[in-house]
Amino acid sequence: MERAPLRKPKLYFDAGANPSHVTFDDGKDQRRNLPWMHYVEARWDYAEPDTIKIEVGDWLVVVRGHNLAPLFLAIEEHTLARVRAQPELQADREHEADTFAVEIRFTKPLTCMERNRRGQIELDLDR
Repeated sequence: MERAPLRKPKLYFDAGANPSHVTFDDGKDQRRNLPWMHYVEARWDYAEPDTIKIEVGDWLVVVRGHNLAPLFLAIEEHTLARVRAQPELQADREHEADTFAVEIRFTKPLTCMERNRRGQIELDLDR
């Protein structure tokens, strides 16, 4: 049985020095180009190691993928220029060491009031 030669992991996203914008492409419906100037935050929860949530301006961009540490680093450093969802890579064992997005979704982030309401428990005190 022949083993495939070891290769350097491939990063399926583009980064550059000081890009002014970042493009997120869901690979099926739309591509959004957002200015880094409106970057709010990125969250990568330990409970969801295959999902990064990025808030830029009026959008919450949810990137689900594989081996996301290099992608998160590019977001932290504001060097990410573009990333496209490529779900077909998920089924190919050859890409096990690579970094890629399998799904990108665009939603509106919750407002502070909505976040507070969601975290509160409603009690029926009118008895």
